[in-house]
Amino acid sequence: DSSQCGLLRRHMYGTRRAAEGWQDEYSGTMVSMGFTQGKASACVCMHSERHIAVSVHGDDFTATGPKCQLDWFEERMRQHYELTVGGRLGPGPGDDKEATVLNRVIRWTGNGIEYEADPRQVERLLEEIELSGEGVKGVVTPSQKPLQHQIDSESELPESEHTRFRGLAARSNYLAADRVDIIYAAKEICRFMAKPTDVAMAALKRLGRYLKLNPRMVFEMPFQTCDAINVYSDTDWAGCLRTRKSTSGGCVMLGTHLTKAWSATQASLALSSGAAEFYGLVRATGIGLGLQALLRDGGIWLPLRVWTDSEAAMGTAGRQGLGKLRHLECHSLWVQQRLRRKEFELFKVLGTENPADLFTKHVESSKKLEQLI
Repeated sequence: DSSQCGLLRRHMYGTRRAAEGWQDEYSGTMVSMGFTQGKASACVCMHSERHIAVSVHGDDFTATGPKCQLDWFEERMRQHYELTVGGRLGPGPGDDKEATVLNRVIRWTGNGIEYEADPRQVERLLEEIELSGEGVKGVVTPSQKPLQHQIDSESELPESEHTRFRGLAARSNYLAADRVDIIYAAKEICRFMAKPTDVAMAALKRLGRYLKLNPRMVFEMPFQTCDAINVYSDTDWAGCLRTRKSTSGGCVMLGTHLTKAWSATQASLALSSGAAEFYGLVRATGIGLGLQALLRDGGIWLPLRVWTDSEAAMGTAGRQGLGKLRHLECHSLWVQQRLRRKEFELFKVLGTENPADLFTKHVESSKKLEQLI
């Protein structure tokens, strides 16, 4: 009857209100069990008395702590929810040595942890690009800078190919979150989501040939002590031949462990290399401060160190105000205040030793690629 209205007593799956309702539900449960939610991220919970740390992604809970306390946590969660336990990694003879978290493969070794991207993503990408056959030759680098004449003559793909290209680009972007060697290549491909071209499709196929030769990448994370968060920043000024926009890239290191990496085209046109490098430094500092706050939610406090190979960016960050760089965007100047309040330290790294160089430009040789990785 169109004259009547119904009251929805439960959230409908997939709606925004359902996600909010689920967060309220599990947050209340965790707090009732003695956990404290993080301030930087409500998806991180700590139990200081039982020494348990929990991260939540949707309905996937990942917890670390002593075995007896994890037993307690699992028992309490079963009182509230239906559970499927994916595995428990540890050094004991009865502990699992391999498990999956959000389809990523995590292995426990005698020296530490190994981390690997979902191997199915490469297989599916190669199948969809039609490069999974035996006779397909691989290449040693994931991308190649297009020549000017290729850009001048590039044409848009037929509309019937747009959906396929977007699906392939999205899969490469998803894989790049766990593959530092293809982050820049995937970013450049995804810039053509709105209007795919033949040059972009050629770049996608080259990435596929690289993955054909290098289908796996395993991160080895040995047990270590760490005294700081080190964030490396780099920028390629006006590197895009089409728009002359710059690319900022960087990575976050905890000791010898890579915890995050990024590559992004800057939104605004930088009128000088110093301005472009400063914008990259601003992004790196923001990411570093965010990770610092996240670790603090987990009961860990570490000082933040930001590294750049640009003297101009260091000079701009160390002064107060615009100075002679009148064309800088004022909303980026917050870094100056944070540096002056000593909330982080700023250091110089040689351009030849900056690992962030991997995320800002096409690497032309396999030797250089291996060095940066």
